[in-house]
Amino acid sequence: MKFNRAIPLVFLVLLSACGNLPQPFRETPKVTTDNPLLDMPTAVGIAVLPVQGAPAPVNTQISTAVAMRLQSFEIPAEAVPSNGGLGFTLQGEARTIETTATETLLVITWILRARRGAAVRTYRQVVAVPSNLWQAGDPATASRLGSEAGAAVADMINGIAPAADGPATAASPPRPAFPTVSVKPVEGAPGDGRESLRLAVIQSLANNGVRRDDVNPDVTLTCQITSTAYDANLQKVEIAWRAVGRDGKELGKVSLDNTIPNGALEGPWGPTAFAIAGAALNDLLTLLASQPRAP
Repeated sequence: MKFNRAIPLVFLVLLSACGNLPQPFRETPKVTTDNPLLDMPTAVGIAVLPVQGAPAPVNTQISTAVAMRLQSFEIPAEAVPSNGGLGFTLQGEARTIETTATETLLVITWILRARRGAAVRTYRQVVAVPSNLWQAGDPATASRLGSEAGAAVADMINGIAPAADGPATAASPPRPAFPTVSVKPVEGAPGDGRESLRLAVIQSLANNGVRRDDVNPDVTLTCQITSTAYDANLQKVEIAWRAVGRDGKELGKVSLDNTIPNGALEGPWGPTAFAIAGAALNDLLTLLASQPRAP
């Protein structure tokens, strides 16, 4: 079974530099009905609250780093314990997925709320951090996480990144029973894609009922990124996932490809990892649903 798609154009935008972002909280824009981020003309900035579920002092270290990152894009923001009058509120909620003696895997859900309390954008950030630094706090780690989240929120304000899908409703049909899966690091990925794309795929699959098992999985999912020159300024990138059963037999392949600017995948992937994982998700679920679970 093979799936092959082109990476949506949004990746090109997400991978572009974040300069020249609009400044929606400057001056007094007219009220608009199609952009909830501009629904309050008197909004003067973003109050970034401490991360819920994160231990002190890392909860405030991250929020401070997010506010500083937003300020670097000329978006008024301030790290505060509570919103005392700023137009919008941004808060992250940390949830631990897995903890080992050395590493903590967690997802931080960032929700941007308008002045009246309505959630206008959501960004999920999956990260792996050393367990001791997460518990004790570490300015360098907090700066890395906050800088990544701040850049994603700036993209959301600019209307680039789509709002995350909400939870399934009670009327949704039951999900199929998927085999257990182990997702391996992404081979050939530049920047931090080796781990960030892997973690984004793990979280996307988990959100859809796929259980992770790195000890005795029904299916092992590997990923390979290859890049070839297209012209002086562009490169063609293919991202290929392969599913292999316990017996070593290949069960299927899912591929994404597109032409992007040279060097666009260098450095932190941030929301791009989730965009790529989301683009492949339906095909990966279809592939996994076709495989019988072990008794």
